Amino acid sequence: KEGFFEYEGVLFEVIDLPGIYGLSASTIEEKIARNYIIEEKPDLIINIVDGTTLERSLYLTSQLIDSHSRMILVINMYDEVKDKGISIDTQKLEKLLKFPVVPIIAKREKGIDDLLKILLNSTNQRREERIHINYGEDIENSISAIECKLNCHPEITGEYFGRWLAIELLSESDIKKILENKKDYCDILEEVNKQTKMLKEIYQEDLKEIFNDMRLGFINGLIKECVSVQTGLSKIDITDFIDRIVLNKYLSFPIFGIILWLTFQITFDLGGILSGFIEKMINLLSDFIVLRMSESMLKDLLLQGVIAGVGGVLVFLPQIMLLFLIIAFLEDSGYMARIAFIMDKIMHFLGLHGKSFISMFMGIGCNVPGIMAARVLESEDDRKITALINPFMSCSARLPIYILLCGIFFPENGGTIIFLVYITGILVSIITAKFLKTFFFKKESLPFVMELPPYRLPTLKSIGIHMWERASQFLKKMGGVILFGSIIIWALGYYPLSSHKESDRTKQLENSYIGKLGKLSEPIFRPLGFKWKETVALITGVVGKEIVVSTLSVLYNAKEDDNETLKIKMKEAGIDKSIALAFMIFVLLYVPCIATIAAIFKETNSVKWTLFSLFYGIFVAYIFAFLFKNIGFWLIKLG
Repeated sequence: KEGFFEYEGVLFEVIDLPGIYGLSASTIEEKIARNYIIEEKPDLIINIVDGTTLERSLYLTSQLIDSHSRMILVINMYDEVKDKGISIDTQKLEKLLKFPVVPIIAKREKGIDDLLKILLNSTNQRREERIHINYGEDIENSISAIECKLNCHPEITGEYFGRWLAIELLSESDIKKILENKKDYCDILEEVNKQTKMLKEIYQEDLKEIFNDMRLGFINGLIKECVSVQTGLSKIDITDFIDRIVLNKYLSFPIFGIILWLTFQITFDLGGILSGFIEKMINLLSDFIVLRMSESMLKDLLLQGVIAGVGGVLVFLPQIMLLFLIIAFLEDSGYMARIAFIMDKIMHFLGLHGKSFISMFMGIGCNVPGIMAARVLESEDDRKITALINPFMSCSARLPIYILLCGIFFPENGGTIIFLVYITGILVSIITAKFLKTFFFKKESLPFVMELPPYRLPTLKSIGIHMWERASQFLKKMGGVILFGSIIIWALGYYPLSSHKESDRTKQLENSYIGKLGKLSEPIFRPLGFKWKETVALITGVVGKEIVVSTLSVLYNAKEDDNETLKIKMKEAGIDKSIALAFMIFVLLYVPCIATIAAIFKETNSVKWTLFSLFYGIFVAYIFAFLFKNIGFWLIKLG
C-alpha cells in the first residue's frame, strides 16, 4: 500500500511493504520487500520491530544494514516492553547502529511526534557514516575480492550495492541467477565460485548458515550491550494464562466452536434488530414513489428493480458490518493465530499447515483476500490447495441469503442454522484438501514454526478501520455490480412487454426472458426442489452472491423485509424448510463470484485448476444440496 502525508511543509510518500522477518526471499512477501528495497532504493526505511521480541526482530535489521539502506529503527509496543521488565538503552543502541532509534507505542500514538521530527531531520541530513557487520577476516577478504570484480562492471554496481551483492552471491541466494544468464559476467561468477570453494573448505559448513550465525552473533552483542531484563517480577503473564485455557487439548475445540457459534448468533440476532432502521427507510422511500409517481416503466424500474434489488441487499448491511467487526477483533486480539494453532493437527492430517486455516478463516470475510492470504505459505502446492478450497468458506456476500431464508423458515434458530452452513463449508474444504493432497499434490509440505503473538486488547480505532475498509467494499458493490445486476434482472423480467397490472405480475414474469431462462434450466435442479425463480437466482449469483437476494426479491415481487408475504409466496411456489436449507447449501458450495474465480486463476496461474474449481464446486454443491434436501426433515425441528 502507498499513501501521502504532509509534515512541517514537507510532503512524504509512504510505501508499506509486507510484514517480514528477513530478506531471504523464501516467501513471496520477502521477495517483494527485498526487490523493492534493492531495486527502488527508497530514500529511507522505517524499520518497525517488536520490542518484546527484539532478538528475533533485529535479524531483518541486520540484513538491511548489509543492503546499505538508510534507516530509522522504530521499537514498537514499548509499554509491553516495560511491563515485561525489559529495559532498552535506546541511546546506546543508536550510537552502536549509527542510525536513529525511536521507541513508540503505536496503538496509543505515543512517540509518533518524535518519529516525525527524526524523519524530517533525516530527509535534510545525508549521513554517510554507515555500520558494517564484520563477518570475520576470511569472509571479509572474500567479500572484498568479489567487490573488486563487481567494480569492473559499473552497470551492476550502479544497480546494486556492491557489498550486499557480494554477500548474496556467497550466500548462494537466488540473486545469482541475475548473473548466470549473462556471458559478460563470467569473471564475477568465477571469482564467486573460487571464494565459495575456499570458504567451504575453511568452515566445512553451508555458507548461508555461516552468515546467519554471524548476524545472530552481531544481534546477541547488541542485546548484551543495550538490553537488560529485571528478574523476579510477580506480574502474571496474561498471554500464558489465557493460552493455558484456549489452547488446552480438551477445551480448545469447544471454545473455538462456541466463539464461531456466538459470532453468527450475534450477527443474526443483533444485526436483525439494527436492520429494522434500514428497512423503515427503504419502506418510506418505496411508499413515497408509490404515492408520487404515476404508473410507468420508470416507476416499475425504481420499485421492482432498484429498490427491490439494491434495497434487498442493503438491508443486511448491519449484519455484515457486525461480522467484519468480530473478525477484526479476533485478528487484532491475537486469537486468530491461536485458531491456526488449534487447527494445525487437522491441517497436518490433510498435508497442510495451520497457517492455511488463517487463509480459510479470512475467506469468511471475503474469498478474494482469503485466497491472496495463501501467499504466506512457502510451498507452491500448499498455496494452490489453499486457494482451491477457500471458495467453500462462506463469505459475507452469502450471508444476506442465509439471513433472508432463515428469517423466513427458521426464525427461532437462525443463528444455529447459519452456524451449521458455515461448518459444512469448513468440512467440505477439509475433505477437498485431503482429496487434492492425496491424488494431485503429493509433495511433502515444508515445516514451519507457528507464531503466537501476545494477546492485546484491540483499540476501537483499529477494529473500526478494519471493519470500515471491508464494509466500504460492500457498499461500493451496492452502487456498482449489484445495482447493474438488479437493473438487468428487472429488464429481463419486464420484457417482452405485456399487461403490467399487479394481478398479472406473476404471469408476466413467467413469460419474460428471465422466466424462459429459468424454465429452460429448471429440470436440472428439480431433484433439489428448486423452481425456476431459484434457478435464475443461482445463475445471476455468479456475478456476485448478493445478487441472489436481489433476484429473489424482484422475481417474487415482494419486499425483502416483509418476511411473511415472501414466505407465503415462496410456499405457494412449493418451497419448504428442507428446500430452503438445500438452497443455502448449494449457494455455499457452487461456483464462486467472478472476482473469486479471477483470484483463483491469478494465484494458481492455471486455467486447468481454475476450471477444476468451477466444475468441482458445482458437482459438490449438487450432491450436498440433494443430501440436505432429503434429510432436511430431520432438521425441521430446529425451525
